[in-house]
Amino acid sequence: MFSFNTFPQLLDHIKTSVDNHTYLSYLDNGMWKSFSSAEFVIHVDHLAASFAHHGVVKGTSVAIVSDSSPFWLMIDFALQRLGAVSVPIFANISQENLHYEINDSAIEYVFIASQEKYDQLEESLHSMKLVVTLGIQSHLQNAIDFDPFLKISSELPDVDVAQDDVATIIYTSGSTGKPKGVELAHRNLISQLKDVQLAIPITSDEVALSFLPLAHIFERMVVLYYLANGISIYFADDVKNVGNLIKEIRPTVMTVVPRLLEKIYTKMHDKINDTHGIKGIIGKLALSLADTRDVHKPLSLLDRLAHKLVYSKLTEALGGRMQYMISGGAALSAPIERFFVNIGIPLYQGYGLSETSPVVSVNTPSAYRFGSCGKKLSSVEVKLSAEGELLVKGPNVMHGYHNKVEETAKTIQNGWLHTGDLAVIDDEGYIFIKSRQKELFKTSTGKYVSAIHIEHHLTHSKWVDYAIIVADNKPYVTALIFLDPLMSSEPFTDYIHDLKTTERMLHLINRVNKHLNAWEKIQKYTLIEILPTIENHMLTPSMKVSRNRVYSEFSTEIEAMYQPHNPHHRENEL
Repeated sequence: MFSFNTFPQLLDHIKTSVDNHTYLSYLDNGMWKSFSSAEFVIHVDHLAASFAHHGVVKGTSVAIVSDSSPFWLMIDFALQRLGAVSVPIFANISQENLHYEINDSAIEYVFIASQEKYDQLEESLHSMKLVVTLGIQSHLQNAIDFDPFLKISSELPDVDVAQDDVATIIYTSGSTGKPKGVELAHRNLISQLKDVQLAIPITSDEVALSFLPLAHIFERMVVLYYLANGISIYFADDVKNVGNLIKEIRPTVMTVVPRLLEKIYTKMHDKINDTHGIKGIIGKLALSLADTRDVHKPLSLLDRLAHKLVYSKLTEALGGRMQYMISGGAALSAPIERFFVNIGIPLYQGYGLSETSPVVSVNTPSAYRFGSCGKKLSSVEVKLSAEGELLVKGPNVMHGYHNKVEETAKTIQNGWLHTGDLAVIDDEGYIFIKSRQKELFKTSTGKYVSAIHIEHHLTHSKWVDYAIIVADNKPYVTALIFLDPLMSSEPFTDYIHDLKTTERMLHLINRVNKHLNAWEKIQKYTLIEILPTIENHMLTPSMKVSRNRVYSEFSTEIEAMYQPHNPHHRENEL
């Protein structure tokens, strides 16, 4: 059991208990470079001394504006060593939210490793006390590059860091409005490491590939767990390169989001469906088996044959030695989970929020139930409200929202954090998330519609990138559909208006409707010509669609779908 209780104590644990020559690796001009565990600890101490020399003290807020890398972690640990507060900021955040978060957390010190964000912030950076840069052309008087900053000769102060001191402020995605700064203490994050060690114990022999942003609390907590266990971590340089890196690194453990799994699922199906002859027939039969088999049943002779002939080749595309693939960040649909588990990928879905540091529950090798988010972590308490909302209490629950006393009081009542998620807890303690309260719509006829459930069905198609369901206070269900532009070589506008595209969408929605109750069936849909991006605020930095923003942006299109047929408006009625 881990004995540390704060980040500085975790650093001491790494210093005395870890010996790994390829502790943290990153790509530099296509070549892997590594820091050993000893180098990591030494660099953290030097960076902490340099920050202290420039005036960073306990409680000082420092922004980290960077893609994930060993340098991100070194800066973070250096700040924690001083009792300072790190404020991670997504490298792909919109300019508006970037400035909002910098101002809201009163940032006067910045580590920045993004030329684009540097250019956006340059005017604000003039007034900062210190700007530490990495790989950036800067002419600011208050800026210093990472290497000379690391080599500043200064004494490292002795700082008393307590468990309840705030360690970090994590800004939520802002999918329903302005981002909220979640204040997490050392106790919050360290309690997670201790709980996860009990739930999913790993050894220093594991190899991890990390591609999700460390600014996201899910990946950050998991990487802290990797560090505490002394395993080798490889950071992807680009999410588009993940497929190649999985084959190269052959990780034994990694975290994923459902959207990546959906893309892999579609590619695997397309590849086999395009195969002809006896090989194609065997492949299609194996796929059908993987898509339908009850995951809790023992393997039959046919299952074993499918593994040998087909699944083994599919799992080889994921490195061939995966021991743990943890899915989080969004709901995992049943077809995706069933397929990956059946082909032999140990996929474990968890559930959590930024406000809970983030894990509340997770499936594990010893406690797994299909379709669930697993059982609660050992130090966490859960219960359901009278309305079925999941409530959480424990050492992982945040201090509160930064500068938002009223919001905090609404979210944490009598010590219980209100998640906003409707759930069921079975007799054995497995948690099943039904829907977010704000994504369970009530039509004007009084019927409830789960938007996420229908959207999952739509986005399983390789043609659809994102889909948003409209139903709240409406007489019937409609959909706004964003096509994947990579699926066509013709201009996007022409592609949307192509008769083949219309036929394809009608076929897709008819297929989806077969799985839905009468009141859930999609009656009309509109293809949207504008792609959702972080810059137009329709995507959050964690790549979730901002539902409210889309509703606002396309209110005219939505209203048109509830009007008598208008021949001049391009909508599609089923």
